[in-house]
Amino acid sequence: MTTPALDGAGESPKMKINNYRHKKILEMLYQRQSVSADELAAEFGVSKITIRRDLDALAREKLLERTRGGAVLASGLRLEELFDQKDHLSKREKSLIGRYAASLVGENETVFVNAGSTTLEVIHHLRGKKVRIVTNNAACLALDIDPNQELILLGGDYRAPSKSLVGDLTIAGLRGIFSSVTVLGINGINIKKGCTTAVHQETAVNRAMIENSSGKVIIVADHTKMNCVSSFLTCPLNRIDMIVTDWMASPAFCQEIEELGLCVVRVSENQGSDARYQPQNPFGFDT
Repeated sequence: MTTPALDGAGESPKMKINNYRHKKILEMLYQRQSVSADELAAEFGVSKITIRRDLDALAREKLLERTRGGAVLASGLRLEELFDQKDHLSKREKSLIGRYAASLVGENETVFVNAGSTTLEVIHHLRGKKVRIVTNNAACLALDIDPNQELILLGGDYRAPSKSLVGDLTIAGLRGIFSSVTVLGINGINIKKGCTTAVHQETAVNRAMIENSSGKVIIVADHTKMNCVSSFLTCPLNRIDMIVTDWMASPAFCQEIEELGLCVVRVSENQGSDARYQPQNPFGFDT
């Protein structure tokens, strides 16, 4: 669940949490000082047995202290030491998700892409297609953008932790642009709570992209985001058309989403980084 990362020679290690729900539990503990298994089960939409296992795992790492029916934050723990580095979990899964989502985008399309590591993979895999990319993902400036592509980087306030552009200027930049495809990364997908995001400022950008979408809205999210709830609502599930996730996502949970009328794609583990494949095209896009 956790791996040590040394700050420097002779310094104490920082712990990086590799489970999204575990991160959210610790964030809630930091805010509330204590949590119960009942409220956590309701928050994340999972069973109390699953929550108890989560709490036991975090207690073994000495990140919290178990109480009867819940937990409190471990004494002396500095939460900023847990979250000051971006989680690099699921790199391969995100790359394959990004490749699949990019394959659904046709030539000469205008694509909205929001901030995030999975959506950055989408932008990366769009290389070779003549498309217009409109994004608040400032991290894309580090990519080798195809000269045949048009990149519109929205203005706004730069938020360093997520390498995103947010605020009134970002929203204003979107008002006169309409996408034929919108690809959004989020932090949680839940049947009841919908698509949720960890950063409040980014929800307004996500919603503006959805509002100005004249085509399909595709959510890209690895398995750690499935059946999880983050802090702020981006949109209910009825505002999206498709979810692209990876092979480790729960088939039962994916089926529940499909029963709501959404298309869910679990990309295959067997698609290596150099593999070429033609995925099914549920929307009939020209690819």
